[in-house]
Amino acid sequence: MAAPKARALGPEEKDECMKIFDIFDRNAENIAPVSDTMDMLTKLGQTYTKRETEAIMKEARGPKGDKKNLGPEEWLTLCSKWVRQDDEEEILRAFKVFDANGDGVIDFDEFKFIMQKVGEEPLTDAEVEEAMKEADEDGNGVIDIPEFMDLIKKSKNALKEA
Repeated sequence: MAAPKARALGPEEKDECMKIFDIFDRNAENIAPVSDTMDMLTKLGQTYTKRETEAIMKEARGPKGDKKNLGPEEWLTLCSKWVRQDDEEEILRAFKVFDANGDGVIDFDEFKFIMQKVGEEPLTDAEVEEAMKEADEDGNGVIDIPEFMDLIKKSKNALKEA
């Protein structure tokens, strides 16, 4: 397994990583048992074998680190290397969920279902149709993967600006 390069975590990523760390810091001693690392990584959307997890832990701890416990700085070091660096995989998985019939596109009925599940109030067909037209960049009546990715990225940017 090739180790990803470390990168700086953003404030939201640090917060997410530390929330997970805090779950496993059962006694509020600012340490989490190494034995819980696989569970911690799973909560970040990662899955590794026991051997891979041990290699990750060894790298995060360093040569002089505690072999039984992991501190917050070590956990953040680990996160900087192993947290998913790209949302595209996650967006693709979401697309596959929304593409209920598996035909590679999201049609009006599938889009309507999505919009009614994520919204606070039910949308009318006209409102769903308008949103669909906005997302359907090529005007072919369906949303394909690139259009869906653009829609999600635009939504995330709009939320950041709000």
